[in-house]
Amino acid sequence: MWDADEEFFYDLTRNGERTTIKTIAAYWVLLAGIATPAQADALVAELHNPGTFGRPHRVPTLAADQSGYDKNGGYWRGAVWAPTETMIIRGLERYSRYDLASEIALEHLQHIATVFENTGTVWENYSAEIIAQGKPAKPDFVGWTGIGPILYLFEFAIGIKADAIENRIVWTVNSPQRVGISKFWFGDKTVNLFCEAADRNGKRTLRISSSESFTLTVLWNGTQTRIEVPAATEIMQQI
Repeated sequence: MWDADEEFFYDLTRNGERTTIKTIAAYWVLLAGIATPAQADALVAELHNPGTFGRPHRVPTLAADQSGYDKNGGYWRGAVWAPTETMIIRGLERYSRYDLASEIALEHLQHIATVFENTGTVWENYSAEIIAQGKPAKPDFVGWTGIGPILYLFEFAIGIKADAIENRIVWTVNSPQRVGISKFWFGDKTVNLFCEAADRNGKRTLRISSSESFTLTVLWNGTQTRIEVPAATEIMQQI
């Protein structure tokens, strides 16, 4: 499926022949972990290329330079969808492209939020060209579109990534303002996490409570703080 000249993965026809249509499906190889480092570099370059996938709202399902690309979305002919966005984001994370994964997630979240302000709802898919829903697209479509204002908000805007199996949360505090989350359901527990804005000495205060114990690692301003959070006890700690 890899085309060495084009430096891209293409679908195969039912006869096993390689197609020449450049689609978002190529990025499944990142999520699967089968791309070589050089192949991953080539795929990442296309995400920055404004002529293909680097559109104002990344990532369209069909590259913009392909025949049939629909600037209005056209469903799978160029619209932006939450499940394929998440596939790319998780694939980028697997290849340690964390900055680009965060950039795409926050970009998508901002588009969803703005369209929500303009229309009062969330949509099945979105335009890759302008801040608008795709055409066609169903309204009130929380379904997979809910991935954005939930998963992307928690993990990339607030910075909280939970691992229920390991019973831990890694919190990358990105905002200098007061930030946090209340009643975050994490495995079998409910967690409250808040980080106050910096005081005059540049210190920030964490306020943490949980129904059950877990391990919290906080990353802020180049420092890493590990905290063993006890059950049913509010704790405060400066970072």
